[in-house]
Amino acid sequence: MQKISANDLLERYSNGYRDFSNLDLSHINLFEAYLPDINFMGSNLSHANLAYATLSRANLDSALLPKARLEKAWLDSAQFAKAQLQAAFLLGAELVFASFLGADLTDGDFQHANLQNANLTAANLHNANLTGANMKKCILDGADLSRCNLFRACDVDLSNAQVHFTTILPNGYPGSTE
Repeated sequence: MQKISANDLLERYSNGYRDFSNLDLSHINLFEAYLPDINFMGSNLSHANLAYATLSRANLDSALLPKARLEKAWLDSAQFAKAQLQAAFLLGAELVFASFLGADLTDGDFQHANLQNANLTAANLHNANLTGANMKKCILDGADLSRCNLFRACDVDLSNAQVHFTTILPNGYPGSTE
């Protein structure tokens, strides 16, 4: 994978270039960057700092984002199909209409994130923290919620999710296996 610097990426982006797929962008600092419609498909963004960045409609399908910092980032309508977001920080992130089909969100921190209308079908949310998240109309079909913390999450529909006795429900009680 080719590695490029934050300055090079921002300069190319400002010149109209949007395809940054399959690049090594690990540890890149794009704090507060304005990058709507960017394509990071298949790129390595592990340990990247994308806090407060605007990545509306970004393509992050199959991207590697373990331990990426995405606090308060604008990721509305972003695509994360099969992305690896283990231990990623998404505190207070705007994820309205985002799609996480089959994504690995193990140990992710989504406290107070806005996941309205997000699609988490078949996502792995094992040990994820969704405390206080807005999950109105969020699709959790087949999502693994074992050891997931949903305490005080709003409007959660668990009818098609894999709830486990280790799941902490929005009311603070443990889930059941029945």
